[in-house]
Formats: sequence, structure tokens, C-alpha cells
Amino acid sequence: MGSLILRSLKMRKVQTASILVSVALSAALFLAFGLIYGGVTRGIDVSAERGGSDIMVVPADAETYLTGADLLFTGAPVTMYMNEGVADEVAAIGGVTRVTGQFFSQTLDQSCCSATNPTRLIGVDFTTDFVVTPLVPEGFSGSLAPNEVIVGSQVDGMSQGQISILGEPYDVVAVMAESGGELDQSIVMDIDTAREISRGTAGNERFWSMYGDPSELISCIMVDIDAEQLARVQTNLNLMRNVAYVEHSETAERAQAQLQSVFVLLAGAAAVMLVITLLQLFARFYSCVWDRKSELALYRAIGASTAHLKKLIGGEIACIVTAGLVAGLALGAVLYQLLLGVMLDSMAFPFIGLSVPAVMALGAGIVALFALISVLSVVWPLRQVGRLDPSLAMQQGDID
Repeated sequence: MGSLILRSLKMRKVQTASILVSVALSAALFLAFGLIYGGVTRGIDVSAERGGSDIMVVPADAETYLTGADLLFTGAPVTMYMNEGVADEVAAIGGVTRVTGQFFSQTLDQSCCSATNPTRLIGVDFTTDFVVTPLVPEGFSGSLAPNEVIVGSQVDGMSQGQISILGEPYDVVAVMAESGGELDQSIVMDIDTAREISRGTAGNERFWSMYGDPSELISCIMVDIDAEQLARVQTNLNLMRNVAYVEHSETAERAQAQLQSVFVLLAGAAAVMLVITLLQLFARFYSCVWDRKSELALYRAIGASTAHLKKLIGGEIACIVTAGLVAGLALGAVLYQLLLGVMLDSMAFPFIGLSVPAVMALGAGIVALFALISVLSVVWPLRQVGRLDPSLAMQQGDID
């Protein structure tokens, strides 16, 4: 039976190839779209849950370098400073429940750090922090020694529990849980350690002459707000000179809205490919009994039962769809990486890749979908096989 199936597929190379390509492209689009959509949805949900603060207050000129989404969702390079006294001013605003300052030492890359991707180095004041600490596993002492750091979930380059920063080894005491934000791509250390690193880094003197001594500077203020007082807090922040703010939920919603057009295009392309695949499968196997009456009648004449012929037709579609799915899922994984890279290069948004079980469930769902389509495409042809009269079919030939 296997040799007959392969022979039949080889005899119809063009049809077989066209259907296989359609299945592969459809599966690839479904997988890529599912992974991207699932990652964005998960990133937004986790970011809302673990974002840690409602507002990030930054120097007024910060957004001339980066957008709010870049500041919140990426480890993109940023060097911005303001006096730490601004944190006290923000804390005094009615409706603000707590604040904590952070100091951005510099953005690290492979030239000065063992991490292979650009990584934001953040100094945190653990006496007031409420953003980093909730993401750290239990057992964290609540403070870091000068040679200790905490790394984000997407930071690589660690070896034997250490990571190199500017040529110096630092002990990694914990890895933060995924947050969907900038902390995933950041290295966290004590704020005073970060300030001293910046002070000693060649080329940074221009910042201290411009902003003051690094021991008195912060880069941003993470602010927690009473939800009912949000408008009041925003009004007071707008009245403050030399500062701007980025609202976490609003920025996430804006990023999600910008992605809607991408999702629509991907979903539309996947739907179109699915319809094309369904039509090709249906056309191929709906007419197969009529077009191959002589061939099937000959098999019946030499002893093949109706069940054998059904296995032949079913085997052909199983081979085509299986080969298409294998190629399509592999292509989909590559397409996912390419699309995600292009999207991340053009805009910033919260993203957390799906877990392995979720990816497997998505793959299983795609396989089940095409299995259902395959079954539907051969239901009628298989019924025709059961009604085939061998002697009449051989007299008529394949074309009446």
C-alpha cells in the first residue's frame, strides 16, 4: 500500500507540490501569528500585573532620546539624570502613595559586558524599592553587596553564577521573574554601586559637569498612585518644571493599538491561505474517484477491497498534509523570529514568549485543524469509492 501511495503522489507531482506548499505556508502563518499574538498578549497581561509602578517620572528631555514605550519596555540605551530631591517633590503630591528612585549607570554591550545584547544597568535604592523586589525569588536579603547583582530574565552571558561588567566579575544572586518591561533586559545593582561605576567610567565627566555629582542624581522615579487620584497627580506633574512622565497602562494600550494592524494582516493572510489550502485539498480529492475510475477499478479487479482503496486515497492526503505540516511548522518558527525582530526594531511593546506547553498546545491545535480539513476534503470521495462498479468503470475509462 505504501508503494502505491508514493507512486500515485509521484505521478501527480504538480498537484502534490502545490497542495504541500499551500499546507506549509498556511501552517507557518498560523504558527507565527499565534506565537506573536500570544507573546504580546502575555506580555501586556504580565506587564500590567507586575509593572510595579503606575508612572515613571523622567527628566523633561528624556523623550527626545527615547519614547515612553522604549523607556518602559526595552533595555535601550538611555543616559538621563536629575537631582534626587525631585523624588521628594513627587512624593509630596497628594495621591502618590510611594516613590523610589533609580539610577541608570549606562547601557552595556558585549564590548564591556559578558551579556551579548545591549543591557541597561540600573542602580536601585532597596530601602524604598517596590519594583524590583517583588520580582526576585524568595530568600533575597533585601540588599546587594557592591559585588552582587540581580539580572533580568532575558539577560545572558552568565557563567558559573557570575557576569562580567566593565571587566569586573559580579555575583548573580537572583534572576528576576519576567515582567514584560525594561527589567527583563536589565542588570540591577545597589544604587550607590551604580553611581560609583558611572563616576569612574571614562567619558562620563561631561554628564557630571552638566547635572552635578552622581551621588546626588537619579535617572527616573517610579511612582505608585491611588487610582482615584490619578488625574490629580497628573495635573501636579504637568505643573512641575523639567520633568515628564510616562503612564504605564496608557503606554501599553497605545502599543497594543499600534499592533492591531499587524495582527489583522497576519490573521488575514493566514485565513486566505487556509481557504486556498481547503479548496485545493477538496478539489484534488473530490474529483479523484471520477478522474481515476480505470485505475481504481483495476485495483478492484485484482482483488483490492473498497477498504483498500479508501486507505489509498486517505494515505495520499495524509502524506501530503503531514509533509506540509512538518515543513510549515519549521518555517513558522523561522518566520516568527523574523517578524518579531522586524516589529521590535520598528517599535517597542511588552512581549513575553509563550511557555513550552503553550507552544506545544498551539502546534497541536494547528495539526488538529488541518487534520479536520483533510477529513472534510475526502468524505465525499471516500463515499464515491464505495459505490464504484469495477466493470462499468473499466468500460468507461477515466473520461466519459
